[in-house]
Amino acid sequence: MKAFQILQTVGSVVVLLVMVLVWGVPLAPALMYYDWASALFAFQNDWANALHIGLSLSSSVIVYSLSLLAFSASLQFVLHVRIKEKTVVPLASFRTIRWAFCGQIVRSTQPVLVHFVPSFISTAYYRLCGAKIGKNTQINTHRLNDPSLIRIDDGCVIGGAATLNGHLVEKGQLVFAPIHMHEGSLLGTGATVHPGVVIEANAVVGSEALIPKYRTIPAGEVWAGLPARLIRSSSNRDDL
Repeated sequence: MKAFQILQTVGSVVVLLVMVLVWGVPLAPALMYYDWASALFAFQNDWANALHIGLSLSSSVIVYSLSLLAFSASLQFVLHVRIKEKTVVPLASFRTIRWAFCGQIVRSTQPVLVHFVPSFISTAYYRLCGAKIGKNTQINTHRLNDPSLIRIDDGCVIGGAATLNGHLVEKGQLVFAPIHMHEGSLLGTGATVHPGVVIEANAVVGSEALIPKYRTIPAGEVWAGLPARLIRSSSNRDDL
């Protein structure tokens, strides 16, 4: 345990360096763009010149944001743990280190990602990070905390501020358990889904609901509450 604490301390310092990399590299194209955009025009009028500079700066922020998402997703694509079923690993393991780095990259990116949700940009980001996302699916949250452990089939809806976590720590071990939302299922606003949860076809999870680990929501049923429980067996969503 003492060795792990030392490793954790060293890892924390390395994580800070990773954040410098994650936030710093995307600045390069943004700075180059700003130099180009700000040099396009030269106005004699102070207000026109200030407006030009303001628009150059704001559009540079967009360039930075898109560069950050692309760079962050690329790093996660390389580093994320490849897991298809429930897997338990020691906390002091190489897989844990890889997962921790990806987790920090996710947290470093979320303040920017929130501004692109929902859109094809955020969906492309999640896919590159390792998430399996079907067609005609609407993802309104920036809190898919373990993208590589999440599968979302066609026609699903995830409400704003919903949180999906594909991992937990139990008895000194790190547990990875994929989450699967089947075709046509709906996850309400602010709902929380724990590892190993399966939401079957056309099932509905109400707003602010909490789905405990390893729970299966049967097809067509409606669940809500804290923790979530069966409300009705039909797929009628009018009251949610």
